Amino acid sequence: MDGISRRAFAGQLALAVAAPYFLEGVPTPAAKPQAPQQQEPSALAKALAQTISVRYPERFSADDLAAITRSIDNRLRQIERLYQTQITNADEPDFVYSVYRGAD
Repeated sequence: MDGISRRAFAGQLALAVAAPYFLEGVPTPAAKPQAPQQQEPSALAKALAQTISVRYPERFSADDLAAITRSIDNRLRQIERLYQTQITNADEPDFVYSVYRGAD
């Protein structure tokens, strides 16, 4: 018998029915904030996109360059968030890999 037993099913059903009564006083997690509106790309993102448009003037339309600018800006923001992450010594690896080059 691969399925769930009747007794286990009845127990889970009873827990599901009773859960709202037990969780009445427990605060619910706040709703996720909605995605922020499109922000104006940073000056660096605009400069990098301008470099692409100068290098390849006939390849990209204005819409393409706007999408590229937003993409560059998103990556720059992700990099900033990554740099703000604090790591401790415990977060680093226990060993450093190096290639064995033979006996000295």
